[in-house]
Amino acid sequence: MTHLTRRDFLKVSAMAAGALAGQSLLSACSPKPTPEFTQLAEPTQSAETTKLAPASDNVLGIGRGIFPGRVVWGHNPQATVWDGLSDFWWNEKFTDQNLVNEMFSHSLRQLTGQSSDTAAWEALFTHFKTQRGQTGGYRPGEKIAIKANLNGSKSHSGLKNDSFTSPAVAFALLNQLVQAGVKPDDITLYDASRYVPDPIVNACGTAALAGVHFADFSGGDGRAVCQRDLSQPIQWSIDPKGNPAYLPTVVTQAIYLINLALFKGHSLAGVTLTAKNHFGSLMSDLEGKPTLNPPQGANLHGFVAAYNVQGPPDWSWPQAPMGSYSPLVDLIGHAHLGGKTLLFMIDALYGVENQNAELSNNSLFQSTPFNNHWSSSLLLSQDPVALDSVGADLLVNEPATVSQPNVLPKDSTYQNYLHEAALADNPPSKTAYKLASLGVHDHWNNTTEKKYGRNLGFSQGIELIMG
Repeated sequence: MTHLTRRDFLKVSAMAAGALAGQSLLSACSPKPTPEFTQLAEPTQSAETTKLAPASDNVLGIGRGIFPGRVVWGHNPQATVWDGLSDFWWNEKFTDQNLVNEMFSHSLRQLTGQSSDTAAWEALFTHFKTQRGQTGGYRPGEKIAIKANLNGSKSHSGLKNDSFTSPAVAFALLNQLVQAGVKPDDITLYDASRYVPDPIVNACGTAALAGVHFADFSGGDGRAVCQRDLSQPIQWSIDPKGNPAYLPTVVTQAIYLINLALFKGHSLAGVTLTAKNHFGSLMSDLEGKPTLNPPQGANLHGFVAAYNVQGPPDWSWPQAPMGSYSPLVDLIGHAHLGGKTLLFMIDALYGVENQNAELSNNSLFQSTPFNNHWSSSLLLSQDPVALDSVGADLLVNEPATVSQPNVLPKDSTYQNYLHEAALADNPPSKTAYKLASLGVHDHWNNTTEKKYGRNLGFSQGIELIMG
């Protein structure tokens, strides 16, 4: 297999034509006036979407996107060649950048129904604005925040095999945006409660991406430090009785957001996908000072506990039952988070059995089509509930995750937030989220066919495209 480096890829890739007019950097360091933002319109059911019955009683909510409820799953085991022993998984030589680029390109076109990458991005930007009563697509100066999942990155350097967003996926996404005409200066990749690691910064340190910004908890080493937008504390639908939580200015000053999540089991919440990714968008205090654990400072963990968590006094919670309030719904529906999201992604190149695990051969996924290899996948959608529903179906049927202690036990309530979000206008918990349905929740028919409602010919539910 021929390996094409990122720099080689740039040499043979078509460059975005023309230089775009410059604007000042979206500061992650000092608050600025928040741009006007129109909340996403409530989805409606047309005659076309109601002429057939749901595929089953499992279908909840209303699909979102150009093709409502569409999720695209790209899988190529040749993209990931690490042996699980030598060096580190994130080393450039263990991921075929060319194959990741191709997988992302193909998935993006399938998601939007377009025949080119540029047309696919234009369709996403245009749909985004149309849904908000606006016209046109991306315009230079409109900022894009990318929320990477860097939970396993505890410093800029000295990393081992902890799990964080793949440098290859970060590069593929940033390079796609720039080739589609987005100014690098308009893009910031961030995690407010962790550190943007050197492997990502180095992978994206190419001439074509010069000007892309990185922001994290501490700043330094070429990263900006995330600063709280104190003008807009998060308003939860119930009082969690924790410290106030804020969003970073890199988010509140952006027009668009891309949610770049990871593919993991989770020993508290069962799964960690696009919704829980935004726990890393929070900024809060714990014991009187800024913390790397803002959900704990805001007292949110107990509301997502998918089983009875027995630990130290400050790390023990009863199971949050099905039909209970979930702060994840407030994050999915928040005007500056889910409400600004252009694209939801799950980086599943190197999935991992739980959030604290270092990658090893224990992280090889055993179910079909992984077959005792890395998960080697990308999943894309415009519908956050649909995407997390597919991700959850994969994880809950994967021996590598369910064999872990306290990850997805049989009585897990991991899907409580999916039910609450799909039915946010009238949720099982009766919480007044003051939101419309945030997407569609569905389950596949079986682990072999993996077909959802729309795949089975019904007009409601998820449409999973595998390619």
